[in-house]
Amino acid sequence: MDEFVSTVENQVIGLHPLDTQAAFLNIPYHFFFGNDDKKDDFMPSDVIRLSFYRALKQFPILAGYLRPEGQGQTSVVIDRDDLNMPEYVESLSDTHYDTLRESNFHHSSWPKGLTRVGAITMAAPGPAGRIKLANVHVVRLRDNSGVIIFINIPHYVVDGTGFFSFVELWGKHCLAERTGDRQLAQQTSQLEYCFDRSIIARHLPVERKPLDSETLRVYTGFKPIADWIAWLSPNTRGRLLNKAKFNSGVVSHTFRVSRQALEMLRKEVSEYVADGSDGKLTDRYLLAAILSKLIARAHRNRRDQESVSVAGWLFGAACSVVGAAVGLVKYGARLLCCSSNCDSSVKRDSSKYQSLNLLDDIRHGLGLVDKQYMGNGLIPHNSLCPLDVLETPINPRSLAKAVDMVRSIYENADAALVASFVDLLSSNPKSFTRPMIYMSTQPELLVVTCEMEFKLYASDFGNGPPEWVCTIPSFVANFVGLLPSPPPSTDVIANIILKAPVMKQVLRDEFWRDFTQIVY
Repeated sequence: MDEFVSTVENQVIGLHPLDTQAAFLNIPYHFFFGNDDKKDDFMPSDVIRLSFYRALKQFPILAGYLRPEGQGQTSVVIDRDDLNMPEYVESLSDTHYDTLRESNFHHSSWPKGLTRVGAITMAAPGPAGRIKLANVHVVRLRDNSGVIIFINIPHYVVDGTGFFSFVELWGKHCLAERTGDRQLAQQTSQLEYCFDRSIIARHLPVERKPLDSETLRVYTGFKPIADWIAWLSPNTRGRLLNKAKFNSGVVSHTFRVSRQALEMLRKEVSEYVADGSDGKLTDRYLLAAILSKLIARAHRNRRDQESVSVAGWLFGAACSVVGAAVGLVKYGARLLCCSSNCDSSVKRDSSKYQSLNLLDDIRHGLGLVDKQYMGNGLIPHNSLCPLDVLETPINPRSLAKAVDMVRSIYENADAALVASFVDLLSSNPKSFTRPMIYMSTQPELLVVTCEMEFKLYASDFGNGPPEWVCTIPSFVANFVGLLPSPPPSTDVIANIILKAPVMKQVLRDEFWRDFTQIVY
C-alpha cells in the first residue's frame, strides 16, 4: 500500500451526467477459483494483495472520495494527504470449494459474510461517512481448495467496461509477479486508462437528433421531489433509497441458453424478420426480444391468476406498491431514449404497453472503443412497446415482430441521439433523479443489459481464469443481465431478477423451459 501512496498525484475528476445517472448502484461481482491441482502456492494472499495496490496505481480514482459540487454535480477528489482507501478484507472459510461447485455456485452455499455490500451505493455505518469507491473481500476456502474474490466498485466511477478492465489488470499484475515475467510486468504497468470525462464532449458529433416529447416531459419542468433528492449528499441519498426496501420479495434465477438452441431459433426467426436475413439478427436482438415477450407474458399471467380470488387481488396490489418503489430506485440509474418503432408519444398506460429499457454503450457510436475510457458509457434506450405484440404466444413468427422492435430501438440510438441526450442532461445536471419519479408509475418495466462482450473471465491471477463469475443474488427487480458463459463455451447466461409471483410464471413458461437450462 505504501508503494501506491507514494505515487499518488492530487487531482479532482469532475463526474459526467452519465455517471450520476447510474450513481445509486454498485457493481458487485464474485469470482470463484478452484484449486483442482491441490497446489500449495495456489493464489497466495500476499501476492494478490500486492498486485491489487499495483493495479490501483493505474486506477487512482478508486482511492478518491466523492464531493458534491451543487446543482447535481459531483467530483472525485484524489488527495494524497486524505485518501479514501478501498476496503480490502481477507478471511478464511470452513466452506470447501467442492460444496460450491456441487451447488452450481448457488448463493445458499457461499461462505457467510462473503458479500460486503448490497446493490445501493452508500457508506458503511460509522463516523467517517465516506462511500468507499472499491470494496474487496478475498476468501480462502477450507483445505486451500479454492479462493473467492468479491469486488465492488460504485457506478459513480466506472461502468462494466471499467470494472472488468480493473479486475483484468489486477490479475495481470499478479500473474507477472508470480511468474517473474518482467516483460509482462512492464507491459502491464504501462497500460493507460482514461478517466477524463471531458473526452465525451470532444467526441460528440455536430449532428443532433430531436428527442421525443416524453423524454422531454420526464427531464424538464418543475419536479420539486426529484430536485430535492438530487440535492442530498451521495451517502444520504443512498441511505434513503436503501430504506425503500427495493429488493423485498425479489427472486433471482440464472439460466443457460445453449449455442445450439440459439442458432436453431435464429434460423427459424430469420424467415420472418423484416429484411428476410439473419445477418442483423444478433444474439442481443434475439434474446432481448425473447425476454421482453417472456416477461410481458409472465406479468399478464400473474395478473390473471391473482384476479381469481380476493386474496390474490390483495396480494397483487401489495406487490404493485412494492414494485413501484423498486421502479423508483432502479430507474435512478437509467436514462431515457425512444424508438421510432415504439409509440412513445401515447399516454402511458401500463395495461397496454411494456416500458422496455435496453442498455447500450456509447463508446461504439462515439468512437471511444480504443480510448480506454473507464467512466460510465451506458445509456438505456427506453421505449413503450405494445403488449398486443409482446403478450402473444412465443414462436418464430411472433418473435420476428419483437425483434423488429428491439432492433429499431438500438439502431435509432445513433451518435446524434446520444449527443442530444447528453446536451439535455448537461443543461440541467440535477435532472438525473427525475427518472426515479417517472418510474414510480412503471412497476412492470423491464431493463435488459447485454454484458456478453465484457471480460468476465479474463482475469488470471496465476492459476487460470475463474470457473464462475456472478453478481449478488438480489440486485434489482425487473432486471435481466445477459452474460458470457465460462470459456470455451459460447453459450449465453441469462440472470433474471423479478418479483416472486412474476418469476413463478417465468418458470412455468413452456417455451422458456424448452429453450433454456436452469443453472440455479
